[in-house]
Amino acid sequence: MTIEHVEAMRRATEELAETMKRLSTTPYGSALSAWRRFTGTAHEDGALARKEKELIAIAASIIKGCERCISYHVRSATAVGATADEMIEAGFVAVIMDGGPALAHFGVLLDAIEAHREVMT
Repeated sequence: MTIEHVEAMRRATEELAETMKRLSTTPYGSALSAWRRFTGTAHEDGALARKEKELIAIAASIIKGCERCISYHVRSATAVGATADEMIEAGFVAVIMDGGPALAHFGVLLDAIEAHREVMT
């Protein structure tokens, strides 16, 4: 892993936040607000804990091939106590379901874990 990849993951998460901020000031801001309310409710602890839901989101993000999503959900999972090992295992679940394409995104997962490691400590 290079510092460039780690910085790219940090930037990806920051760019996603900036895009959401910009979108919120447009006429479509109400749609974004509705989506945020939905995702906030869906992420609340229930039968599954928030951490488990973030691990699922990591696997889904890998399967979808969304680097910004991987970085975002790694940061979120880290914030709710997920370990690097748990996130890597979630990544392998994605590989079970999606094979080689998911495995090809494993580097992104590892870079995101490194990029958001400071949240873990």
